[in-house]
Amino acid sequence: MAQRGDVEVRRASQLDYPEQAPSVDQALDRLDRNQPWIHAADAHAPRFSSSGRPAILLTGYWPPTNEGVRKFSPDPVQNPGGWQGSNWENRGYDVYSYFPEFNPPDCANCGKGHGDLEVDYQDTSLDFWPIAWNIRPIAVITFSRGSWDNSWEVEINQYNRTYWIPDYLDPRRPTPEPPDDTRADDALIESSLPVQDIVDAVNQAGLGINGYVNWTGDGGGFLSEFIAYHGVWYRENHASPADPDWCVAAGHVHVGHGVSWPKTILAVDITLRTVADYVDTVVAATVCQTDLGFGGPGAALLTVCGDPLASGGNADLMVSYGPPEGVGVLLAGTSFQPTPWHGGTVVPVPVWNYRSFRFDPNGRWLWPQIGGGLGPISVYTQAVYRDASQPQGYGFSNAIRVDFLP
Repeated sequence: MAQRGDVEVRRASQLDYPEQAPSVDQALDRLDRNQPWIHAADAHAPRFSSSGRPAILLTGYWPPTNEGVRKFSPDPVQNPGGWQGSNWENRGYDVYSYFPEFNPPDCANCGKGHGDLEVDYQDTSLDFWPIAWNIRPIAVITFSRGSWDNSWEVEINQYNRTYWIPDYLDPRRPTPEPPDDTRADDALIESSLPVQDIVDAVNQAGLGINGYVNWTGDGGGFLSEFIAYHGVWYRENHASPADPDWCVAAGHVHVGHGVSWPKTILAVDITLRTVADYVDTVVAATVCQTDLGFGGPGAALLTVCGDPLASGGNADLMVSYGPPEGVGVLLAGTSFQPTPWHGGTVVPVPVWNYRSFRFDPNGRWLWPQIGGGLGPISVYTQAVYRDASQPQGYGFSNAIRVDFLP
């Protein structure tokens, strides 16, 4: 039974060269560029809406990948040795894994298995989204079995395919097909993992594993690419550093059937360390502008995160947790004079500029890539929006001081 499919799709542009891919070196370069400004901006690191430590989500399919991530399962039945993901290696991340089981456990022709994330289009989608929404991971690494060799194949390209190879149980193709109705047919989402760093680290470990990046191919058009697409799809929906549920990186690894279980466990750890190092560096290079409070009534949260807003830098602005598809106005001014209005407090008074907006169906509005420079000047900004559930019909986000630097 082939774990990878062989089907052609219409091609979007691809990452053909290693220097185009996310990498630890690129993240360090950005950190070096931003470092002189980070404290000058009086900003802070991004915050995450989930309580406690940020989480990293791992998924497995056929062996050896389910065995490679087993120790991170919080399920005592699947992992009787106990969850090992709490503050893993004191890195500040909780690691969770989910995967199906197979009989026999070392199966060759494995089928769909049973349990979480069964190798089935409908079951994968039904299980993946509640898991991801509950964990709200800062990174996602999906694994599945690939070729019949000792490979560690890190994928670049995942497609929103219009045709998927049939699986094991009716209905044997995704419903809907393509699965993602927010993007074009056969749209490409690329891995945001530090792919070459992962391969280099695995190859340098002396495990006898052949790590490589699949720069121009695809995930095979079967369930491996399907779970891979879900991971990068989740990340794409939370790619902004201003998102309270920011997901920095996601991508997929095909593991050769010839890689032993013990070596798979070691290579998963190596991959996880590499991704955690990358996430650390990206987060360290990212700042959020100063939150002044004054939010409410209503639950909307305003964040401005990205580079310090010096010349050449940019940051995203997001308003989250608003009424789905509701309307609002983003207010801005250079004067900080909190003033009561319609049951809340407006901070930028007088208002010298405003921008109307509409929340998306998830109650979010994003203004991406606000350019820096032209400072020093501080601008106070706040969102006011229609909210029929409030006594006077309006909701108010917190206020943010946005510091534009030279």
